[in-house]
Amino acid sequence: MKSIKLPEIESRTLHNGLRILAARDQNLPLVTIVLMLQRGAEADEKGKAGQADLTLEMLTLGTQQRSSQEIALDVDSLGSRLTFYAGWDASFLELEGLSEDLWSLLEIISDIVLHPTFPKPEFDQLKQRRIARLIQDQDDSETVADVQFTQLAFEGTPYGHSRRGTVDSVREISLEDLETFHDRHFSADQCVLLVVGDIEFEGTFRGAEELLGPLKKDLHGHDRASFSIPKRANRKVRVIHRPDLTQSQIRIGHPGLERTNPDHYSFQVANYVLGGGGFSSRLMERVRSQKGYTYGISSSFKGRRYPGPFVISTFTPNENTSDVFWEVLEVVDGFIQGGATSKELKEAKNFYLGSYPFRFETPRKIAREILEVELYGLGLESLAEYPQRISKITRRDIQTVARRHLFPEAFSVVIVGNCDVFKEEMEKVGSVEPIDFQTLVASH
Repeated sequence: MKSIKLPEIESRTLHNGLRILAARDQNLPLVTIVLMLQRGAEADEKGKAGQADLTLEMLTLGTQQRSSQEIALDVDSLGSRLTFYAGWDASFLELEGLSEDLWSLLEIISDIVLHPTFPKPEFDQLKQRRIARLIQDQDDSETVADVQFTQLAFEGTPYGHSRRGTVDSVREISLEDLETFHDRHFSADQCVLLVVGDIEFEGTFRGAEELLGPLKKDLHGHDRASFSIPKRANRKVRVIHRPDLTQSQIRIGHPGLERTNPDHYSFQVANYVLGGGGFSSRLMERVRSQKGYTYGISSSFKGRRYPGPFVISTFTPNENTSDVFWEVLEVVDGFIQGGATSKELKEAKNFYLGSYPFRFETPRKIAREILEVELYGLGLESLAEYPQRISKITRRDIQTVARRHLFPEAFSVVIVGNCDVFKEEMEKVGSVEPIDFQTLVASH
């Protein structure tokens, strides 16, 4: 394994409760600043999917000191890059630039968070852009399959909608809804400021305190909503009927693990063997190489505060759709029963051990790793412990987590394709919920 040297990290909590993390990486004269709000799309109000993500973008479209154009010009003049988005469990404002411009970059972040004006003309244009993009996405069968899987697998939970919203939900969101989200959630004790790069710790903390010290404490007492992911006892199949398609997009899976689950690392290795390892994975070997049903198939999972998605993704000619499902089921069942071979385990562990140092090559990559362990309370020490945890995983561990966290009998299945070709066969899989594509588009 390539040797890894983790950056030196120091932390401080300001009087208002804002947690500051600073990581020194002096390989390049660069800095990445991220303000992480520990609320994401799961905090969208009911019927207002996209509220969090729109709020993050709206913050960058005007402050008391700057118009949207002036924000863009200030960012460009520093040769920096501003990104923003609401994920699940957290939202992010990120600025990358030269370390010599640290103060200016912190000032921009501070201005965006502390002094947004939510200008109505910018809001109207933002909605128009988002709706146009969502309408465009409706013609992309891959995107439709992903969104429908999220809705089906997490139905009835705060994870059960598109984080970017739907055409209908965005149309219903008002400017006041975004102001409410900002007022309710952007409090100091719910935020973490991370600065990574060629920095001095004390200067960084002083700048953060001066510029973000005014960020308010939580005056509303809004605790993070807790919820559970109900376990389904049987399969459910949702088919989006598009007679114009010659190939079907297929998603198969269910809610998986929380990020804090002790099985996370073993399941990561297990998933590599099953479908996350590219051409060396079981699913690719069977469905692509042996059967020739597809050019690509993979499995992935994402741990969140609550169980996140485990999903198998592929595509195939419509006439092979049901055959692909049964092949996937056979591979998963075989993996649950037999686990990984010694060779597969070694290859998977070598991949994660060998690639881990590359996660710390740039300030932005370092920031991503630090923020994940911070968000889920895993402790900064877990970054150093990762190689040891992976090295200790055994074949028995793989089989244990496969049996503990894979439930083929409860798979949610989403197919976007010509239902007339495969509906009868898919009814043998489970209860089929057919949805006409035109009806779906009209309802959104």
